Amino acid sequence: MVIRGEKLDRDYFADGTPELTEHQASYGVEAIAHALLNIYHENVDVDSDLEENLFQETRRLFDEAVSEGYAEASQKDVPLPDETFREAFLHSADVFSAFRVHKMQNDIAAQMLDEKGQVKPFRQFVKDVSPYIEHRNRAWLKTEYDTAILRAQNAAEWQQFQDEKDVYPNLEWIQSTSPNPGADHMVFWGTVLPVDDPFWDEHKPGDRWNCKCELRQTDRGATPVPVSDGKSDAAPGLESNPAKAKEVFSDSHPYYPDSCSACPFAGGKLMALAHNLVSGKDCHHCRRVNKCIERSERRIAKKERLEALNPETNHKEFKAAQRDMVAELRRHGELERDSRKLYTGHLFFGRREFKRIKEHCFTGMELETARHLHTLIPKLSNGRYIPIDMSRKNYRLKIQEGVLNYVAYDVEYKGNLYVLKCQVRRHGHNVCEYPYSIKRKE
Repeated sequence: MVIRGEKLDRDYFADGTPELTEHQASYGVEAIAHALLNIYHENVDVDSDLEENLFQETRRLFDEAVSEGYAEASQKDVPLPDETFREAFLHSADVFSAFRVHKMQNDIAAQMLDEKGQVKPFRQFVKDVSPYIEHRNRAWLKTEYDTAILRAQNAAEWQQFQDEKDVYPNLEWIQSTSPNPGADHMVFWGTVLPVDDPFWDEHKPGDRWNCKCELRQTDRGATPVPVSDGKSDAAPGLESNPAKAKEVFSDSHPYYPDSCSACPFAGGKLMALAHNLVSGKDCHHCRRVNKCIERSERRIAKKERLEALNPETNHKEFKAAQRDMVAELRRHGELERDSRKLYTGHLFFGRREFKRIKEHCFTGMELETARHLHTLIPKLSNGRYIPIDMSRKNYRLKIQEGVLNYVAYDVEYKGNLYVLKCQVRRHGHNVCEYPYSIKRKE
């Protein structure tokens, strides 16, 4: 099943579907694999948070596109925009990345259930979501990436147009180099108008996806304004002048919500509705969106800090970093230190967890205890923290799957004492325990 997206297909591919190449900008296979695991195992709240692997890759790609756009402009001797502009421009790319990832992770999560509402096996889930990743990721991403390059280049050039308009007061619309140029832009080829003419606010190169028209400074006289209906033909997301708005794409793009009350990052819907009524939607300057991005940045920084360490040569340093992570979670109240209660305060026991426990049962009594675990959970006692054992061959896989550590509990069943071992992983904004194995205590 391919997730529908005909509206964006029409907007993105008005000049034809792009030719995909092996070396084009795209998500890394490892990032996609980790994201699919996190979404499938519900390690991320796809409704109100961001899958960190997808977000990290997306912002990296659009940061790269912006830098390439500035480089293209510099080849025409256009100076680099000032730092304040660059920071605002990159922030708008981060906001776009956040909404793109939210759309992507929800479309992926929608493929988890079959027609009967049952969770698909992971292999089937990956197979079903692959067409989406191939088309929506590669084809859509190429269009967005290439247009981001052009928008960054246009933003840098426009600032130069303003600085030099006393020498070159007019701009000329140069025809497109596209093999299939749009008729809506062809009517404007050769148009010459002053830099500050309001025409350029409604019609300009780069307001259609994959547009390859350009503007050029000139001291030639102005030409008549071409006959049009006076309305912008810009595609959603491309209406704004990137230099004036300091944004890669505008928040009218379909990835963005129609209003604050529909925003996935708004938190309290009543407050979001009030904000929407008072000041209107402004996604690129919204503190709620900024907070979500900041949370993702903190998680990415922690992840990079751990990955930068080599557990084989820096074993003590790696374990210390893990302890720091747990200590930080405790400071934020996300880990319960009272051993009389659940260690994290959250435990999830579903079909996948029961299947995993069964795979670790070696006796009939262990299996019977596992079957009655839902009635035994209130009786858990003596909770204790267990770090990941890095002497085991699969410790890297556990870390990649998002396992922070383990927690063990004692529980009594039919006169025998058992040890329930749980994995500790993130679940949305919380840290949650997932039963992993149950063994009779010797």
